Amino acid sequence: MPILIGSQLKRRLALRLCLGGILIATTLGGGVFWYEIERIEHGFVAEAVEQARTLSPNLPSRLDATTAPQVQAALEAFLRGNERGASDHFAGAEIYARDHSTLAEAILPRAGAAAQAIDRTGHVFPDPGESWYFKHVVAGEIYLQVMTGLAAGADGPSAGYFEGLYHVSPAHIADARNAGLRTTILVILSVLATSGLLYPIILQLNSRMVAGSRALLAANIGAIEMLGNAIAKRDSDTNSHNYRVTIYALRLAEAIKLDPGKIRSLIKGAFLHDVGKLAIPDSILLKPGKLDDVEFEIMKTHVSHGLDVVKRFEWLRDAADVVTSHHEKFDGSGYTAGLAGDQIPLNARIFAIADVFDALTSRRPYKEPLPVEQATAIMLAGRGSHFDPSLLDTFFTMAGDLFAEFGSSEDLALDETLRRLSTPYFLSLLAD
Repeated sequence: MPILIGSQLKRRLALRLCLGGILIATTLGGGVFWYEIERIEHGFVAEAVEQARTLSPNLPSRLDATTAPQVQAALEAFLRGNERGASDHFAGAEIYARDHSTLAEAILPRAGAAAQAIDRTGHVFPDPGESWYFKHVVAGEIYLQVMTGLAAGADGPSAGYFEGLYHVSPAHIADARNAGLRTTILVILSVLATSGLLYPIILQLNSRMVAGSRALLAANIGAIEMLGNAIAKRDSDTNSHNYRVTIYALRLAEAIKLDPGKIRSLIKGAFLHDVGKLAIPDSILLKPGKLDDVEFEIMKTHVSHGLDVVKRFEWLRDAADVVTSHHEKFDGSGYTAGLAGDQIPLNARIFAIADVFDALTSRRPYKEPLPVEQATAIMLAGRGSHFDPSLLDTFFTMAGDLFAEFGSSEDLALDETLRRLSTPYFLSLLAD
């Protein structure tokens, strides 16, 4: 079983590291790719602005209505030269005066369809030294609508604005995106490689933690056995009742397919059901005859004493259902709360059947053990009054086999059997 749990933990750790690495790599890679695309776009804008500024020396010293023909001619010449000189070029442009009035406009013939498809009425006139742009996609082609300031003439102080429709060639876009994709892939591979390198380190640390957890788990289980055995030894000369009743309850719980977490709680509660008897005086606990009314009331306080014990420790609190309700009866005539039917916790209803069956079929200082047939006949009389009918019916189908297997076993054999049956339910805590 420890080997199985260990392999489960290794697989789970590997899976979580892999999934975590993929998630981080995908998220980080996506962020890097987005950043790279943004950076590439800004690079295109910077290229466009730089090309636009080469127009400035060819403009007249004044940018106003009086120089509009010269501005128009300079703009057309700029676009023709720009188209011949670079794969990325301005397909069209406008020049505005400082008051935002249009001075010149030109569109290259083969870019007419794209220019018509783009709404260029929406634009922003940037502050001095700044630029504005907006990306358009037309028929799969990328056009950047770029607005930047212009200084007119070599020495003229007047200024205007240049707005151009900058066409970025598909080849340039593909190269840029491939570069971004390579960077993204490198980031993803780096994250995954780091996760792979961390695996043996985390596995080693996890193995140490699991070893420590197992030692702590063994100590906690040992503490449960010690408490249960302490009262069993005080109440009789053997621990066998505690072991058998826990095994019977465990097997009944498995037969009804109870949740593993509930079974774990049942095991604790079954072993500790009478722990509160440590507070009961020997004169009452060990009295050979029947208890009188006063003595019986004192004996019933073992339930509250037991609850005081288990509720003080987080590890034992889930045993409270059995400790507090194992003397309740299905018809509500039990103690201490007089619960009835489904009000009684399921684990307590399971335990009550196992407890009475073992009491009837075991030897006591004051009685001989009853045969299984006689014990089940007595219990059948309590169907629906003392016991949950459905659970009792299920138990009767297995009572004979349980008694044959465990009824005459000694303490050591019962201890080993209970450990074998219960260990998987506690080791599963380490795999959660």
